[in-house]
Amino acid sequence: MSYPEQPEQNPSGQPNPYAGGPQDPAAGQAPQAPQYGAPQAPQYGAPAPGAPQAPYGAGAPQAPYTPGGVPGAPAQDPGKTLGIVGLVLSIIGCTSLIGLILSIVALNKSKKAGYKNGIALAGIIVGAVLLVVSIVVGIVLGLGAAELIEKCAELGAGTHYVDGVTYTCS
Repeated sequence: MSYPEQPEQNPSGQPNPYAGGPQDPAAGQAPQAPQYGAPQAPQYGAPAPGAPQAPYGAGAPQAPYTPGGVPGAPAQDPGKTLGIVGLVLSIIGCTSLIGLILSIVALNKSKKAGYKNGIALAGIIVGAVLLVVSIVVGIVLGLGAAELIEKCAELGAGTHYVDGVTYTCS
């Protein structure tokens, strides 16, 4: 069986892969048609063509850890969440001391990481002010209770009206 002679170039001017006759199929080299179009991108995780291969047992290189889990994302302030918790606890009157302490810790963490933490600073200010107010109110109420105890000791048990004030002592 004889094949017709193939020209060295096809009509578009590109080399003809069939030039010189068909390959011997027994040798495992069947003629291939030229591939046109965009080259195929390698699949995800596949090495680029011509890239050196990793030694046996070596996994793919890992990206360095970045906070937030997104490579290239800016690192987050380590005291931000703690500062928010400190501010919230500072606003609540009975936990203002705890909020003040947490806000101070958050501000120190942020400073060490090179951040400015305005929320923690606000927590410190609010916590300090409310702590002072709580102490003053406690002292005033304590003094008022002490006066009431003294007055009831003088008047005795029962309900008493003194200078327009009603005292109920038991």
